[in-house]
Amino acid sequence: MAASLKDKPVTVLAKVTAVDTTARTCDIDDDGVEMYGIRLQCITDGNTGITVWPKVGSQVLCLRIEEGDTYAIVQTAEVDKLEIKIEGKSLTADKDGFVFNNGTVGSVKADKMVEWMAKVYADLQTLITLLLTSPVAGNGAALAIAFNPTTPQPQLSDMTDDALKH
Repeated sequence: MAASLKDKPVTVLAKVTAVDTTARTCDIDDDGVEMYGIRLQCITDGNTGITVWPKVGSQVLCLRIEEGDTYAIVQTAEVDKLEIKIEGKSLTADKDGFVFNNGTVGSVKADKMVEWMAKVYADLQTLITLLLTSPVAGNGAALAIAFNPTTPQPQLSDMTDDALKH
């Protein structure tokens, strides 16, 4: 006699045997009982929200969804990758580091960038002074070049995005 859905466990603690990145599912082994197509997200409303990709061989805790025959991972002992997608923003974290918005927006060391820009700004100011005071060879008058720079003094606050912390 086949077991009814009511006889199926509500929670399952098992080992991950495979991960399908396209289907966003994994297969598990619960003491010799194989289960396939376990959701990596409890709620599958598109590919948004938080997805935890478990490491093959790690333990996961799965929860049966309502009274159906579908299970989803709710906790994992070891993680290969984490994805967070909120509207148009995304963060992916894995052993190689963190990628924001699929790598289309990079991060800089703002303090080092402002330090470099301050040196460029100082060089620009020196160049202005030299252009205004250096005599032209042969006539002794200063070089008459009208130069009106529009480059402001660099400020760290102008270079940082408060939405990104690191």
